[in-house]
Amino acid sequence: MNPEDRDELPGKDVERLRSAVEVAESREDEEHKVFGLGISNADARQPSYGQGVVVSLLTAAAVLVLAVIAVGEGDHSDPPVLQRTDNLFWIIAALVMVLAVAGSQLAERNAARAAEAVGHPRPENAMATAWTVPFAAAFAAIVLVATFHNRAMLVIGPMIAFFGTAGALLSRDLLDDADEQSGRVASTIHTLVVDAVAFLAFSAIYLNKLSSWISAPLVGLIGGLLILETLERGGIIAPTRVFYAIIGGWALAQVTIALNWWPSSGWTGGAVLLTVFYVAAGLILVRAQKNEIRMRDLAEFGIAGAGALIVLAVLS
Repeated sequence: MNPEDRDELPGKDVERLRSAVEVAESREDEEHKVFGLGISNADARQPSYGQGVVVSLLTAAAVLVLAVIAVGEGDHSDPPVLQRTDNLFWIIAALVMVLAVAGSQLAERNAARAAEAVGHPRPENAMATAWTVPFAAAFAAIVLVATFHNRAMLVIGPMIAFFGTAGALLSRDLLDDADEQSGRVASTIHTLVVDAVAFLAFSAIYLNKLSSWISAPLVGLIGGLLILETLERGGIIAPTRVFYAIIGGWALAQVTIALNWWPSSGWTGGAVLLTVFYVAAGLILVRAQKNEIRMRDLAEFGIAGAGALIVLAVLS
């Protein structure tokens, strides 16, 4: 319909035509979005997203096998993680974590190629850190399965592995490719996934009341890896990211040593470590993004962290 014909239509018909055009354009836009976030050519990139789901399902299935092996009555010895496990269990567990790492990195590489093919290449300073959160999620699922070794873990363990891996890969793609308006939502999703995995992994370690010689390095390693992934949003060069991650992991290891002298439950200890992780990762990310830490940032993370620690201390 040309403009002359449109001008000859009655007013109501013009409004209906305009509404129909707007609805059609809205539907076209939605076809190129993932969960409502603006990702161009998302329909052409579905195979790369599907690979992340396949990796997540395989990891969850492997964790289910471990849960079946571990389920049963323990001998009430310490640490609980060793009550129902043997060498076969830990060999399979190591293979599961290798699967999570290799599969996640492969899915991310294919997603990066698909994004580049539609004009959205990854930043030049990007690091191969897509495996870090799936690794931590698989670690948390395996240790929790071994620690509780009950029937509930037949469901909970695979769920942790699946949602931790799938959530990490999808949120990473959303964070890299969402438009500016949707970037804040994608960033929030990514933060929630990382924090949830951190809490489960830290709690899994602290629940077993391991020696500081074991628990502190484990917490430092997991925390450092998750900070490394968090700094994906910082836009800084790789050596600086690694340095900041080491500093953050070292701080978490020191807190773990102090926490081992605090008589609290495992979940409370995990929440304390999550609070420290949230403050450390947040301040480091602000420093990386803005090249400075303002008093506003210190107040935000300091008050939130101190408030959470006080509540945890009262409830423990």
